[in-house]
Amino acid sequence: MLLKTARTAANHAKPVEIAEDDAPALRTGPLTGRKFHLKRQSFDRRDIVFSSNVKVATLPGAVDLRNTGFMPPVLDQGQAGTCSAHASANALHYLLRREKVADFSPARLYIYYTTRVYVEGIPASDDSGCVLRDVCKAIKKYHVPDERFEPYSDQKISERPSAMAVANARLHATLRYEAVPQTEQALKRALAARYPVMIGIQVFESFESDAVAQTGVVPMPQEGEQCLGGHAVDVVGYDDATRTFTLMNSWSTQWGDSGFFTLPYEYVLDSNLASDFWTFKLFK
Repeated sequence: MLLKTARTAANHAKPVEIAEDDAPALRTGPLTGRKFHLKRQSFDRRDIVFSSNVKVATLPGAVDLRNTGFMPPVLDQGQAGTCSAHASANALHYLLRREKVADFSPARLYIYYTTRVYVEGIPASDDSGCVLRDVCKAIKKYHVPDERFEPYSDQKISERPSAMAVANARLHATLRYEAVPQTEQALKRALAARYPVMIGIQVFESFESDAVAQTGVVPMPQEGEQCLGGHAVDVVGYDDATRTFTLMNSWSTQWGDSGFFTLPYEYVLDSNLASDFWTFKLFK
């Protein structure tokens, strides 16, 4: 059985087809051993929708948050399914730097543990990934300590956060998470306002190719290409000239363009290939 995209790409290319029977089972990349464990969220009418003062008419032709001076370092999730914790930690770290509230590295293990165990109610030993909305809920409710109180290791995902980590979990400001509509204008407005956007993408075999690992240029999936699973990343820029978004991965600086990669507009804006768009706001 095949799932087809909800809409065709803007260039009227043939809709991508995803093998429904294969996608759930293949959750670990056969070439890299990386886990693609992001879970898609269900609709929730209570979601607060992102708002911005940036007008569509004033949107620049390109935005790159890497050039703002607030971008945190690229991290490496290792062989654990912690992409959602990494994407949220990156977005929060950027915002804390930008707002000059604090400059600390949000503890990824703490985020991953509190989301799975306290919000989703699954065992700590279950490395099956998270829903991005649930990650946002966990950070809002349980806050997050600096990583020095809970150093990251992909071998320690089942360990309960230390008393020191819990005692130092804080945000220094009022946090709100908002859903960004999956439209070109909404995503551009968020980026132009300097808000990184966490999203989930469906990863295909080409994502693990040597070409992508060397250049960071991810193509549209080809017909018949196998879907490996879901992956959480951060959108940090766009370029109308190339019609691509720039995204931050969590596979170290040795992958892609120093840890970053690009996706065509048609990829990111296709609801069958990407979903669950979120950003954080801080109110001092």
